[in-house]
Amino acid sequence: MSELDLALALIVLAGLVIQTMTGFGFNVVAVTLGALLLPIKLWLPVVVALNLPMSAWVAWRHRDSIDWSLLLRQILPIMGLGFIAGGAAAFVLSGSWLRTSFGVLVVLLALRELLRLSGLRAQGVTNPAPQTQPARPWVLLAGLVQGLYASGGPLLVHALARLDIPRARFRATLMTIWFSLNLVLSLAYLLGGFWTADMGLRAAWLVLLVPPGIWLGDWLHHHASERGFAVAVQLVLLAAGLALVFG
Repeated sequence: MSELDLALALIVLAGLVIQTMTGFGFNVVAVTLGALLLPIKLWLPVVVALNLPMSAWVAWRHRDSIDWSLLLRQILPIMGLGFIAGGAAAFVLSGSWLRTSFGVLVVLLALRELLRLSGLRAQGVTNPAPQTQPARPWVLLAGLVQGLYASGGPLLVHALARLDIPRARFRATLMTIWFSLNLVLSLAYLLGGFWTADMGLRAAWLVLLVPPGIWLGDWLHHHASERGFAVAVQLVLLAAGLALVFG
């Protein structure tokens, strides 16, 4: 195994653990860190394909917790519009522009999340009153980013932040969304000629990391404190995003 393969394996395993624990994060972590090693257009289809078995397994295992009303009435119709636009744009953007703009997006998202986490802790701010509907502009933007970079998770989580959703239902619903949209993306990448033989071989052996990633992430979902874990993830994303912008 080469140093590149080992580094990609560690990135994939970290992303699998994060998403299985929280319900989102695999794509944004794997794409951001992997883009330091490979061109985004060569790495993104692999990441999207690896997300499918993980999200499918968690969604099916916890299918009784899926909030179908929220999913089908308030998220997918709006998110789908942005997803179509972002997916179309992904086929025409150049590699250098894609890398830089994605890096800027990751830096902004990481800074926003770190400020939110530190602000809540420092000021002892209580959660605001829950809402009954997600923030629709953020849902639309999450779809755009999902279609463009397959990394709409942080934005969708922000859109759902004011909803009073139990942790297990939140994770199961998000996993169903990622499986649905990533399946569409995978088919688009395949039909669009994005895949190469080398990418197929890389995806074939990296998929072996899915079972241990799910097991560890599920264990952390039930036992670990999320705040410290969330801060560590955002710091990694911030550093990786800066490297993409200035590297």
